[in-house]
Amino acid sequence: PINVVTKDAVKTAMPVIETKIDTVATYVKNTGHGFQLFETAPGSHNYNSSVTDEVSEVDSIGGSKGYSIIGGSKFNFYQVHWHTPSENTIDGQFFAMEAHFVHQLDDPALHGTYHRLAVIGLLYELGTDDDCNTFLDKFWSTFPIDKKGVAEYTGDNFDLNAKLTEELSHGYHHWYGSLTTPPCTEGVSWNLLKVREKVCQRQVDKLKQGLAATQGGINFNNRVPQPLYHRVVTETAKVVDQEVSFAVRHVVLAGLAMPLLALARSV
Repeated sequence: PINVVTKDAVKTAMPVIETKIDTVATYVKNTGHGFQLFETAPGSHNYNSSVTDEVSEVDSIGGSKGYSIIGGSKFNFYQVHWHTPSENTIDGQFFAMEAHFVHQLDDPALHGTYHRLAVIGLLYELGTDDDCNTFLDKFWSTFPIDKKGVAEYTGDNFDLNAKLTEELSHGYHHWYGSLTTPPCTEGVSWNLLKVREKVCQRQVDKLKQGLAATQGGINFNNRVPQPLYHRVVTETAKVVDQEVSFAVRHVVLAGLAMPLLALARSV
């Protein structure tokens, strides 16, 4: 993770990230170091309730969970997990939580490795008790608290794709970095959304409680920001701003072309 200094971010016309995530959650997971939806694998999994009362598990059923087009390439969606406090900061400011939507380049040779990963990050600001995140509340109370493992989710389906599509339209910051958890593999394409969401203290405390129970009393799971060194952080604008910018350039170029055309005809 890094500290994004907004005044130093280089404005650029990077491709808009398009998401085509299509999957249904049948379970939630406490990994022992955080809350997570879905597995870090290309195929889908289903909750398995046929095992003992003490242990639950998931079965691989195959099938894609969807993908995102990032930087013009197809990256398969794997999973989303949450950190508290945030790992990335904006102008030195930490946030209450951060979600990471983990992807990997669409290449079967990469399966089972930590190479060619891409992450879409979302920051959460701490709000009042009236600002509890309604999207998170669809499944937040289902996560196991006292131990690592999975729990069946039987609530309403939620549309990750629609949520990400709307948030990505506000633009994002991009850089290349590493995984924030061991083995901290480098070469990860980081894409941090500029828009932020709200969470309430109850939701943050739920994650902290789960972390403390599985991490020997340690109730946080963030890696601190690392030096940027020679890396460059780029920034994309809102989709509408990019469209306006393109239209302005088109008008300017057209305005320059007319006098040149008239001059050519007079020669």
